Amino acid sequence: MSTETTTQAECEAIRRTLAGELQAFALITDRYQGAVYRCAYAVTRDHEDADDATQEAFLRLYRNLSQFDPRRPLKPYLMTIAVNCARSRLRQRRSNPAAGVTDEVLAQIPDPAPAPAGTFLQHERRREIRRLLGDLPAMLRDVCILFYLDGLSCRETAGALNTSEGAVKTALHRARVRLLDSPLREWLST
Repeated sequence: MSTETTTQAECEAIRRTLAGELQAFALITDRYQGAVYRCAYAVTRDHEDADDATQEAFLRLYRNLSQFDPRRPLKPYLMTIAVNCARSRLRQRRSNPAAGVTDEVLAQIPDPAPAPAGTFLQHERRREIRRLLGDLPAMLRDVCILFYLDGLSCRETAGALNTSEGAVKTALHRARVRLLDSPLREWLST
């Protein structure tokens, strides 16, 4: 799982962004937009809220970039921001239920980039995984998406969800037990 530090390209993009070169920030958004959106959708289960949370996460990252420690990995830091933004959207939605809430199925998440012909099976597998994960309770679903699909470690997942590493391991175990009789059996053994 992801335990690396911020890459040289990311460090350079951060340095250039802090120096006022706004286009350098596009390197970060391009690299992580899909993962941030999937994370936000996993929490909100609503495309519009996920879009808003994704935009807000990158805006918060930009505003607070000077506080980021480049010796630490960027992805878990950004995913923590994304989870917090998505949770904030949920609180806003609950306080204003007339805002047109939809509860679409997780399987409807579009991939951020079209799958090339050579990766069709991988694309289909990810769609099936998203569909099956959509049936899990929110905590189990969020942990599985961050750990399995976004490649965060247990520690990074715990940080992103503001919970303990033990809680993440327990959630992963419970999710595995629930999904053992599904087509995900092979995937869960990795």
